[in-house]
Amino acid sequence: MSNLHTISKSPRARLLESCLSTINEGDSIIFIEDGVYHCSNAVLIEEISSKNSYYGLKEDLTARGVEVDEAKHQLVSYRKFVELCTSHEKVISWF
Repeated sequence: MSNLHTISKSPRARLLESCLSTINEGDSIIFIEDGVYHCSNAVLIEEISSKNSYYGLKEDLTARGVEVDEAKHQLVSYRKFVELCTSHEKVISWF
């Protein structure tokens, strides 16, 4: 079974780089809180999506005024976030 990695800090914290160095193929990443700023980095998102699923929390994107093309990103609600947590073996929070 796969793991769900949560990234809650802005790119400045460099948590995503640490996560990507240990993540397994098939794991998923969800960007929450200030982590949603990663969603606007198209090159990075393309790199992630080649091996792993990723999600952005809609409410946090809206709260921070981050606009992304919904057709290119998997944006989820809190309800779907909970479903993702329960459908993965582990939830690993990077902070």
